Order: sequence, then structure tokens, then C-alpha cells
Amino acid sequence: MSRSKHIPIIIVCLIVVGFVAGVVGSSFLTDWLKYDRYDKKEFIDSDTYQAVFLTNDQIYFGYLKNISPDYLILSDVYYVKISDSGAGQLVKLGAIEPHGPKDQMTISKEQVLFWENMRLDSQVVKTIQSMQ
Repeated sequence: MSRSKHIPIIIVCLIVVGFVAGVVGSSFLTDWLKYDRYDKKEFIDSDTYQAVFLTNDQIYFGYLKNISPDYLILSDVYYVKISDSGAGQLVKLGAIEPHGPKDQMTISKEQVLFWENMRLDSQVVKTIQSMQ
């Protein structure tokens, strides 16, 4: 085969590679523009508690801070402990654990399914306030 017969194949390959790179690049760029242009502090209401839902089915309540692209800090932490009878009780982190953790958690964002700002009139917030 002569060199001139390979040129159309090379051109087609370059077009395909360029198209794939454009699609992947534009998808990344769109996601970056959509989410990273916001100040993440806009989403965390520092005046109320947040509920943090983890991948291990645990839910923690506290004040959430975004400290890095990979980690969050939750302070003034509470969680629900289920008794043998099935009743749930709100517990302050560090109150009953034998290893005596401080009242703060550093959470990998990979472990977070989602989080929510809680209303001041929610039952959980009212219970936390009554415990303080």
C-alpha cells in the first residue's frame, strides 16, 4: 500500500480521537463549572445542625465544616443509639464510648452519601438543645 492510501485512515483516526477527547473534556468541564464555581460554604448553614448520612448506614448530627476537597469536620456530634428493645435514644459522642473520643469527627467525603441542613424546629434539634 502506498503512503497516500494511509492518509484517509490516519485522518479518520485523528477525527475519532479528537471527538472522544472533546466529549470527555466537555463533560468534565461542564461538571467543574456546574459544581466547583460555588463556594461550598454557601451550602452549609452554620446557624443550625446538619444530619450527615454515611455509607455504613449511620447518621450523625452536628455542625459541619468543609475543610478540604477530601474531608469534612463534624463537631458537637450526636447520634441515635438503638436499644435491644428497638427504641432509639439520642447520644452525645464521647458520653458512653469506652475509648473516650473527643466531640469532633473528621469524615472522609467518600463515606458521605449526603447531608442536610436541619430546621431549628426539628425534633432532633429540639432534643439536642434540651440535652445541653
